Amino acid sequence: MGKDTRRSSPGIEDELKRERAFLRQVIDATPSLIFVKDREGRFLLGNAALAHSCGTSVAELTGKTDADFHRTPDQITHFQHIDHEVMSSGKTMLIPEEEVTQADGQVRWFSTGKVPLFEADGACDKVLGVATDITEQRLAQKELEQRVAQRTAELVAANEKLTSQMEERRRLENALLHVSEQEQRRLGQDLHDGLCQSLSGLAFMARSLTKTLEAQQLAAPAAEAAHLAALIHQSLEQSRDIAKGLHPVVMDAEGLVSALHELASRSSGGIACRLRCEHRVPITDNVVALHLYRIAQEAVANALKHSAARSITLSLKLRQDLLTLSVADDGCGLPEVIHASKGMGLRLMQYRADVIGADFSIGHRKNHGTRMTCLLRIFAQPPSPSQPSP
Repeated sequence: MGKDTRRSSPGIEDELKRERAFLRQVIDATPSLIFVKDREGRFLLGNAALAHSCGTSVAELTGKTDADFHRTPDQITHFQHIDHEVMSSGKTMLIPEEEVTQADGQVRWFSTGKVPLFEADGACDKVLGVATDITEQRLAQKELEQRVAQRTAELVAANEKLTSQMEERRRLENALLHVSEQEQRRLGQDLHDGLCQSLSGLAFMARSLTKTLEAQQLAAPAAEAAHLAALIHQSLEQSRDIAKGLHPVVMDAEGLVSALHELASRSSGGIACRLRCEHRVPITDNVVALHLYRIAQEAVANALKHSAARSITLSLKLRQDLLTLSVADDGCGLPEVIHASKGMGLRLMQYRADVIGADFSIGHRKNHGTRMTCLLRIFAQPPSPSQPSP
């Protein structure tokens, strides 16, 4: 037996040498930095990649510490802190990103995993580390982050420029609306003070002429003079209606309601047109009131021109803080497709609603016809009941 054991001992030792050589070949072939350290930070084992990083050989690594190579003081402190924490806790730790100064002075970044190594009695005074170089990925990520940041800054600048242009366009459009309203008011005032007064004078003179001719018993000329007086009076009423339409809303609590009453009464012309307003609707902002009036005016004009309706109903109501203006008709309804080139009135109504922050919609009624609705949230006192409008 003893003779056989002596013959087998050299074979076991050779096998162990081959296994150690194989394990060394494996860890040296690994591009990651592989090492084992003790509690004092001395390298007990290291692979070729670690030796290359330190600027030394694998044999020279043993017994050395990070301080013996090219690591910075901050890096050495960081490594020691992590190593002690792993050995003290007995738990594996992953460091996603840490810098390591190489032998050539270049700083590279590694993702490192550290595992505690235990003795037979359960004590832990060694740590196994595997550090993978992530420098290229980190540089690519940083470059991507910089490109994203640059692109974001460009988009923010472009958005700010676009916002500024939109604000400027809105300002110019509002200014154009304001100038247009001023011009309409001036024209309405000129019609009232100029043409209407002249027509009123002509109507008075025509009536006086009629009476004179009747006194002279000139029946035919008197009849013509009376007809002329009637025509002048009709033109006078039409001119007054136009003047009121050009300058409709007065700055008071009931200005919009009064203007809508006049709009309904002027717009009949063989089509029944009425206003429903169950409560007081106090709107003291003349700009808002004027835009609401123009929206209603355009909706009524569209109904008169295109709907072939028998009746048009304007409605104005206030429920808590929600103001609802609607114009409904019982006509033929909207076409299936509305061409942009023919929808200037719709676009103007939509734009006026946008200016005052209202929601605008137009569509088919439940049974037949068309309904335009404008919803606006306002802050006002609760409406008090009054007599329904005629």
